Amino acid sequence: MSTKHLLAVALALAGGFSAFAAKLGDPAPALTLAKTIKGESVDLAAGKGKQTYVVEFWATWCGPCKTSIPHLTDLQKKFKGQGVTFIGISDETEDKVKPFVDKMGEKMDYVVAVDDTRKTFKAYMEAYSQNGIPTSFVVNKEGQIVWVGHPMGGLDEAITQVVAGKFDVAAAQKEFAEREVSQKRMMELNTLFGAYLQQSDKGEKEKAAETGAKLLEIASKDQMILNAIAWNVLTNPRLKNRDLAFALKASEAAVAVSGGKDGAILDTYARALFDNGKVTEAVATQKKAVGLVTDKTQKAELEKTLQKYETAPAK
Repeated sequence: MSTKHLLAVALALAGGFSAFAAKLGDPAPALTLAKTIKGESVDLAAGKGKQTYVVEFWATWCGPCKTSIPHLTDLQKKFKGQGVTFIGISDETEDKVKPFVDKMGEKMDYVVAVDDTRKTFKAYMEAYSQNGIPTSFVVNKEGQIVWVGHPMGGLDEAITQVVAGKFDVAAAQKEFAEREVSQKRMMELNTLFGAYLQQSDKGEKEKAAETGAKLLEIASKDQMILNAIAWNVLTNPRLKNRDLAFALKASEAAVAVSGGKDGAILDTYARALFDNGKVTEAVATQKKAVGLVTDKTQKAELEKTLQKYETAPAK
């Protein structure tokens, strides 16, 4: 199930985040670059009052970056006549970037530069606590950074609004601040879940119980995280000592928040019931899960699990 792996993915991403040092609306730092590989060099100060810029951070080894490059090219063509300049910045060396750019040809048709000293990377990515690439920054004509995000996730609309003079910086600041709160919460979950797993493996039952209670309290309103916690405790191959009662409690909480209307969450709950010896309840719950799922592959998987529960001896 996609939700089953959410915790591991989300917590891995959250592990490196810190509080944002910069905020939307702040002046865009100058671009300190080693060399421009394609197109003309960009001077943000010279373009103030006239140009809108999209400063994008990427790398030749980054799969998602390769996917987004043609999209950025399309956007550059679309907005070029409206005073928008795109610049892709890699912290790799010229001998890495140039062959890649040459091979991409017209698919990568915007300014490309290298930042092998990472000065610009620090001024943008680290200042805004952005850990993953590709990441784009939109700089308006006033020289302010007004949007930060994945180039495939809302960049088009942001540029359209900025160019039209209709971009709501205050709303963007609010969303960005909310994102910070969410990331801080994920950091706390990351720390607690890691501690819980260590304490469980060491057989420190009292400590693990205390940590688990805190974990569930923080995640109390997030059905997907609660579901993922339960599934990890039930199935994580590295976990030597499984607290099945805790997994059942987490899955019950996920069901409560979801209102019992999510097949994947009910599937986890059924597994928790089964592993806790409640076979009859597990069968009934798994049947509900099967009935809620519409994807054929997922339904087949859940039906196979149901057969396992139905053929198991009652306890």
